[in-house]
Amino acid sequence: MIGRIHGTLLEKTPPTVCIDVGGIGYEIDVPMSTLYKLPDTGAQVTLHTHLQVRDDAHVLYGFSSKAERSAFRALIKVTGVGARIALA
Repeated sequence: MIGRIHGTLLEKTPPTVCIDVGGIGYEIDVPMSTLYKLPDTGAQVTLHTHLQVRDDAHVLYGFSSKAERSAFRALIKVTGVGARIALA
């Protein structure tokens, strides 16, 4: 599991951000609450992450705090609530 990511914010294209870590750009889906808290591109950022592994994709979700990530994890455990709904 990838629990945290720290690097240079390359781009913000809601609901996704791209963070450069050691020359690799990680695309991370974030809630709007996290997106609004992020600095301008080029700045250093840290996100608490949740990696979701599916048959067709590996998706990273990023949050500005551990509490926000914990709430997301609790929501996706509810039957009928997927990651997209929990992110909103």
